[in-house]
Amino acid sequence: MTTATAYVEVRRQHSVGSGNGFGGPDTYFCVQVVPEGVERLKVLNHDHARRRGIELIHCGQGYSRNQGPRSSYGKARAEANRIADEINSRTT
Repeated sequence: MTTATAYVEVRRQHSVGSGNGFGGPDTYFCVQVVPEGVERLKVLNHDHARRRGIELIHCGQGYSRNQGPRSSYGKARAEANRIADEINSRTT
C-alpha cells in the first residue's frame, strides 16, 4: 500500500465582483493528498496534480471576514481539517 500525506491548503484571492462590496468568497480550502516520494504542489492545478498522482479535495469557500464556526468559512476549514486528519491517521 502506498502511503500518502494530506495537507490542508488555504488560498486567498481577490473578491470576485465590483468594488461596491458585493463580491464572491475570497478564501477557499482544499486538501492535497500527496503520495510518498512526490513533491507537494505550490500551485493547486488539477492537471499538474493528476500528472503527479496527487489528489485535490475541494472543501469549500468563504469570506475571511466571517470566520465563526457556523459560517461557510468555518465549516470549510473544519471539513478540510477533518479530512486531512482522517487520511493522516490511516497512514501512521
